[in-house]
Amino acid sequence: MSRTAAKVVGVALALLGLVLTGAGSWFAAHLGGTGTATFATHPGSMTPVVVDPSVLNRIDGPVRVTATGSRGATVWMGLAVPSDAAAILGSAQHRTVTGVNIRDWQATTAQTGSGPLDGVTTADVWQQQQSGTGTVAVTVRQADAPQTLVIVPMSGNLDTVTVSWVHKAWFVQAIVTTLVGLALLAGGALLLWPRARGVDADDAPTRSSRMGVAA
Repeated sequence: MSRTAAKVVGVALALLGLVLTGAGSWFAAHLGGTGTATFATHPGSMTPVVVDPSVLNRIDGPVRVTATGSRGATVWMGLAVPSDAAAILGSAQHRTVTGVNIRDWQATTAQTGSGPLDGVTTADVWQQQQSGTGTVAVTVRQADAPQTLVIVPMSGNLDTVTVSWVHKAWFVQAIVTTLVGLALLAGGALLLWPRARGVDADDAPTRSSRMGVAA
């Protein structure tokens, strides 16, 4: 391989290695050894929060939703089939978790409706209910999908809602990506700064220039 071609390949490998190393290490740092991906939103109000099936049932595995109220606030959570939850919510004001943003590890939300949400905790549509002061959490299995989770601050504000998935393979994949990136980076460096290399074909003098023209 000529020196010019080696430099081009070396630069390409080094850049690809940097990208993979950066991405792999970034994901590994956020996922941790358990492979937990957590996305948060911070409502900071008494508006109910809804996590719909597009988020709850996004991955074929359990998802844990945690809601934290302001100091001394009571938080209620209810899980129901989407049609029943929609009937209870009606046109009341609520904020829906519509997806997640990996770039900043935040849950994306959209606010709809107007007016208060009445009688939500006394409805007989809930498959599972959970309430408490401070932080309340529920783990949603996929066996009963699709489902909708409704979170209501009964007193005070709803400060934070987090949605978490645990998949140990994600952390392993992040580490493998990092290692592949480091290997490519090392290979690119060797091509760019070779050790003892012979004279390349592009740099070798021609036979006539070394020996002169025969008499």
